[in-house]
Amino acid sequence: MEGLKAIREKAPAWLQNAIDLALITAQRRTDILDMRFDGVREGYLYMVQKKTAKASDAAWIRFRVTAELQSVISRCRSDTASPYLVHRKPDRRKQKQAQTKDHWTKVEERYLTRAFKEAREAANCYAGWKEEEMPGFHEVRALSLHLYKKAGKDGQKIAGHASEGMTKNYQRDHEEVIWSEAIPDLNISEITGVVLRQFCAGFAQAQKSRSS
Repeated sequence: MEGLKAIREKAPAWLQNAIDLALITAQRRTDILDMRFDGVREGYLYMVQKKTAKASDAAWIRFRVTAELQSVISRCRSDTASPYLVHRKPDRRKQKQAQTKDHWTKVEERYLTRAFKEAREAANCYAGWKEEEMPGFHEVRALSLHLYKKAGKDGQKIAGHASEGMTKNYQRDHEEVIWSEAIPDLNISEITGVVLRQFCAGFAQAQKSRSS
């Protein structure tokens, strides 16, 4: 946790958002980068895991927009208009990039990995470690699941792991997708430094006003 906190402090804002989303949702790099603002609707953030979509119903996840998750989503908004939660304004817009990406603000997986490594080196929190021993961005998911377990919460649905005996009830010819619901309510303030107390009060009041 101390290492990730040091890395996050050296990271640009978009990378901090990616780290926070990985901590709160325990998702893989590719799924974090695919999360969209229009996926937030009716109090949930909808997402389909690329890696497990063909193998398990648990890949279709809708995260309840808790105060913790809403705080991260709110920080993802920036002056750069983008459909993606994690996005950045590239230093230079290349024609080749415009042709290969569905939106010019979308962050590529390799760029995320490289940016995390640069922030890690700037933090110098693993001095004396071998390169292969140092944690990469994918370790944030493992840390998230560890923290959920430590907090006495079930991280299985959060991660999109199918429970034992879970039957595959989604097929291509079905008209309706069965979404697995997850509650991302991990307190990550120890790493982010963002205190949720005041935000939670405002969020609860907004939810109350919406329902009434």
